[in-house]
Amino acid sequence: MTPLRRLAVLALPLCACAPAPDAGAPASASPGSAAAPARDARRLHAVIVGIDRYRHSDARQPGAVFPDLRGAGGDARRFKQALAGLYGVDVDVPAPGRCDSSNAATTTLTDDCATRARILEALEQRIASLRPGDTLVFYFAGHGSRYRDDRARDQDTGYNGTLLPTDARSPDGAPGDIFDVELKALKDRATAAGLYFVSVFDSCNSATATRAGASGLSRNAPPLEGAAPPTPPAVPATTTPGYWVHLAAAQDGEEAQETGGGAVGERAGVFTSALIETLHQPGMRDATFGDLIHEVRLRVAARGHAAQTPSAEGTLTAAFGARSRGAVLFDAEPDAGAVTLRAGQTSGITRGSRFELYASQADAVARRAALATASVSEVAAATALLVPESPVAGDLPGRLVAEQIAHFLPAQTLGVAIDLPPGPLHDAARAAVQATGFAVASDASATRLVASDEGGGALALRADDGTLLVASLGTPDTPGFADRLAEDLRKVARVQQLLALRTNAAPGGNADPYPVSACIAPDGYRPTACPALDAGAVRRIGPGERFTATVTNRGTRPAYVYVLAIDPRNAVDLVLPKPGEFDQPLAPNRPYRREGMQFDAPGAYRFVILSSATPVRADAFQQAGTGARDLGACTSPLERLLCASSEGRRDAGVAAVGDWSAHVTTVLATTEGAR
Repeated sequence: MTPLRRLAVLALPLCACAPAPDAGAPASASPGSAAAPARDARRLHAVIVGIDRYRHSDARQPGAVFPDLRGAGGDARRFKQALAGLYGVDVDVPAPGRCDSSNAATTTLTDDCATRARILEALEQRIASLRPGDTLVFYFAGHGSRYRDDRARDQDTGYNGTLLPTDARSPDGAPGDIFDVELKALKDRATAAGLYFVSVFDSCNSATATRAGASGLSRNAPPLEGAAPPTPPAVPATTTPGYWVHLAAAQDGEEAQETGGGAVGERAGVFTSALIETLHQPGMRDATFGDLIHEVRLRVAARGHAAQTPSAEGTLTAAFGARSRGAVLFDAEPDAGAVTLRAGQTSGITRGSRFELYASQADAVARRAALATASVSEVAAATALLVPESPVAGDLPGRLVAEQIAHFLPAQTLGVAIDLPPGPLHDAARAAVQATGFAVASDASATRLVASDEGGGALALRADDGTLLVASLGTPDTPGFADRLAEDLRKVARVQQLLALRTNAAPGGNADPYPVSACIAPDGYRPTACPALDAGAVRRIGPGERFTATVTNRGTRPAYVYVLAIDPRNAVDLVLPKPGEFDQPLAPNRPYRREGMQFDAPGAYRFVILSSATPVRADAFQQAGTGARDLGACTSPLERLLCASSEGRRDAGVAAVGDWSAHVTTVLATTEGAR
């Protein structure tokens, strides 16, 4: 069970530029050539758009504020060739002089044919006609822009993105840009239908995100003023959702360079070149998107473009045409006979936990070709040290991918009250608790092992606030009883581990290095005006009532911010960043919010806010639920934050230092006095 129904879905970010093929990469085989592979079984389809000539550019419209481009059309053609040569896609072949072409697998729109209406129509038609498990690739090369989002509801920068079709920015004021919320709605419909939606954009929505190298042209148009994006339609729920991935040439605020195209045309994008070159390397055709973007970043930097950081968002453990296993994977690197794991205390790593090491995400997802098994010997806030459990044959590669295979909890981590009368059943329950290796019988615990309502000696788990955690575990002599009990208690212990996060005392005081304010309240409030509460009160929101979670960086420097929600049964869900979003530092005084959520059951919901100098794998804490903590306990440092303030302001008695901070706010989901 997840604590929140995710009714709000993230905007599809357009702060990027993306793949077009390669200057200097191996030439792709054209369809029908002897080198073209047989048609791939992974069912790839594509809508490919490349726009050099704009109807209302400064070349045709006096006073226009953006130019035509020279490399977008060529980028689109080369990307289509890569789909044919690498994946055997039966791509369309436009007739001479035609700018609109389509067949069963692909649609290509260039220049005057790439209108707003035609682009949206092509995407709609593909989504409607494809089957679950099909992949739809949307490639766009052309101008991008942005518009001011005064509510800061989707992007940390306060801006959201647009794409410019060929008929955008008409002097008569007619709508022309394609808004990110429109693309978001299409993406959500695609994934709800079980499709794999991969967007690859060679455009930018930031004034600094230009392709400016060597007489290049900026693929950025001036921001829209007074633009109002359309309201996207509701997306129906599905039990078999697909996934989405977005590949981008640069992070927001960076320049995405292009250089002379040479053999591939007049211009070619640096990122596009690196992407196609990467795909042509042995084994990379089936690499995960995470592996691809890692290699592309190295290649872009190696070409001297250190200020450009290609990025990717979404389900990065998937590959073109293949579903992800949903693994939480960590980056790691060899370190003098040991391995440094790029995750630590703030990602829930514990000493003694065991990891499998792989050379790539693709190997880790498939659980193949493991290089070594290692255990955690030391844990810091953001890193951990892994020691291989046996000698490793040969040298480990410079970049490793690690997956946790056993989470260790120290002895007596969790207390469990045995709420049974003395006798054989009590003794058997006590022995089962002790056998977990991390739990211990304790009358003062908020988690209680009690008799189940089904009788016959069956046991249940209950929180001391009355919440039934597990209706029946069976009897202690039932096969699997010990494993079920250990699994459910492990979830309780993991939540206590999360709630107990804290930093060490700061030299000279308790100043919070990364202060934030949090507001969990019904939809509709302004980020700067969280509804007031009486001193010591806890906000109440009715089950089914939509609410918004807003976090504002109150510090003087950017911070990576994460919000984890814990439901009454100890399910842990990552609320912010929104699912699949690429981590971006939150600027000072900037709010970050997620709207349209609702509680699916009554009870106490906690929101843990982590703010850090560096990215954190907060999703490693996520788990399906069972178990709860007493709302009024206020025993751990973070829980004292809650007792001091409903908005998570730090209790003066809670020390904070170093490069991260943690805060807690709590909401009661109840029909009584909701406010």
